[in-house]
Amino acid sequence: MKKHAFTIALAAAATLASTNAFSATTKFSKSDSNRDGALTRTEACAGRTPSICKHFDRIDANRDGFVTRAEVKAYNNAKRYRRSVGMKP
Repeated sequence: MKKHAFTIALAAAATLASTNAFSATTKFSKSDSNRDGALTRTEACAGRTPSICKHFDRIDANRDGFVTRAEVKAYNNAKRYRRSVGMKP
């Protein structure tokens, strides 16, 4: 019984994670008005990505004025890691 419940919980977590990843990708794409694969601060703040707008300077790792999907992913992974080790995000 416990094994079955664990399997269901694992499947639910995987589904939720893939849904969140799809949702984030969709929001990024819809915010990218010129379809160049990167968001300017204007696009991030005008679009459906308020979190990117709020943390734009932190996410823009190379300080080029654009945020790419790779930079967003790296920022989120670093934030997740800091939380897992008890550091302030």
